[in-house]
Amino acid sequence: MRSIDAIIFDMDGTVFDSERIAMVSFIRAARHFGFQMNELMHLNLTGCVEEDGVARMLCMYGEDKDVRAWRAYIREQKASIRKAQGGRVGKRSGLLALLSYLHERNIPFALASSSTRQTIDSYLESEYLLHEFTNIVDGSQVERGKPDPEIFLRAATLLGVEPEHALVLEDGLAGITAANVGGFMSGFIYDDLSFAGSVDAGFPILIDLKSVEDVREKADVSFDTLDDVIGFLEKARSIRQ
Repeated sequence: MRSIDAIIFDMDGTVFDSERIAMVSFIRAARHFGFQMNELMHLNLTGCVEEDGVARMLCMYGEDKDVRAWRAYIREQKASIRKAQGGRVGKRSGLLALLSYLHERNIPFALASSSTRQTIDSYLESEYLLHEFTNIVDGSQVERGKPDPEIFLRAATLLGVEPEHALVLEDGLAGITAANVGGFMSGFIYDDLSFAGSVDAGFPILIDLKSVEDVREKADVSFDTLDDVIGFLEKARSIRQ
């Protein structure tokens, strides 16, 4: 096992429970506009910048669909849900324990998100984590979104580590692909969004979809929660010693 000298976190669905908000918003939009949506479809759409998200939905549902209107509605629903939650987005289980472990072991870490810096800071502030993440790469700092590895490569440079010695924690297909292409160790954090249900009637799906198991197999290592990452890092540390 190679040594792990740094951690790079994706944000939505990895650090925060924001993908739960997104999933509910996608389901609401699907009911409103009449397109199919479920957890699997959402998995294949997450982790990309807006224009890439539009392109993926056009491929999924057809070039004649007004997916920009759908995505505008989704953004409205996200804002409404977050407002109803008092501005909170929620932290993924095990996050605080993992951050504490990284501090204790002096393992540097960064946050790499396609979101704007304003959104990132808003999320961090809402969960009282602004002081935790001092190394941040946002969407404005890269020219190419995931699955291009640019955002993770910038984070590695910021941390002063080579990609092969950094573990990227991701919940999406695009992010895992980006980590692999960039030469990082890719860690898949499963985010169970089945609670939101599905919309099974509507415009047919025009592409083959990757499953959760497909993403697990694509990743170098898979975790059910962030708590599991600590055990993995301890094992890597003991082997290194």
